[in-house]
Amino acid sequence: MDTVYQGLTADELAKQLDVEKTVESVDAYREKNLRMSGDARLLFPDARLDVAYGGDAEQKLDIFAPPAADSRPVMIYIHGGGWRSGSKDAASFMAKAMCGRGVVWVPIDYGLAPDYRIDAIVDHVRSAVAWVYDEIAGHGGDPGRIYVSGNSAGGHLTGAILMPGWHGDYGVPADVVKGACAMSGVFDLDSLLLASYGYNNELQLTAKSARAYSPQYHMPAEAGPLIVAVGEPEPDEFRRQSAAYAAAWTERGLDGKHMEIPDANHFMMGRELGNPEGDLFNEVMDMIGV
Repeated sequence: MDTVYQGLTADELAKQLDVEKTVESVDAYREKNLRMSGDARLLFPDARLDVAYGGDAEQKLDIFAPPAADSRPVMIYIHGGGWRSGSKDAASFMAKAMCGRGVVWVPIDYGLAPDYRIDAIVDHVRSAVAWVYDEIAGHGGDPGRIYVSGNSAGGHLTGAILMPGWHGDYGVPADVVKGACAMSGVFDLDSLLLASYGYNNELQLTAKSARAYSPQYHMPAEAGPLIVAVGEPEPDEFRRQSAAYAAAWTERGLDGKHMEIPDANHFMMGRELGNPEGDLFNEVMDMIGV
């Protein structure tokens, strides 16, 4: 059979990207995240939940602030789910570790495929950054210290926020994001387009839109530090794309770090951002300076 991408056939590529088949039960991971997040919300009775950041019903975010927060750094988090599922409601549990280090934790929701195509999804997450820049000072955050993170589809969308050229349309400075952590992402959307099945069944990418929203091909001239992380047990293509994205970043002279996390599969990677004993969490804290 003919190869279509990085020496892989369309079927081989699809299997590489089909991370749900790499674990015994995806639902078990999701249910545990939701359970931990429900418990965490009880610890933050003053959290602002389901705050609208745009006109679409899906454009909601939560704000978890440390006690007596005043001009604290802010971490926006973009959940995964293959651009077609997932919720900020499963990311509340990370607030405990983040707020414990004095960081305002802001997980966001965004429109999902097939109801939204990639341009609208990216518009949502960029709009969330703009809302945080405009409004977070009223919630104890410092608009001059905004950071962005995300896992899986959220890792890609973190990269989309780091792309140049969109900031003026949203009324934010080009350096609105001071640093980022992109985890287990797909940074070249051509791979989704060329796979025989998978995420693009709902996303409906075209050759034009895949290239337009691939962070791999849109590096900024200037940017803050970027951590690109992936689990050692993840499929080869996820590990390759993370390494390639980090390499493209540093080849431009930008501050970047590539990390492979031992024993963390694709669905454990998001938890690493809320693990105060883990290397990834502490690298992110060093990046923020707390």
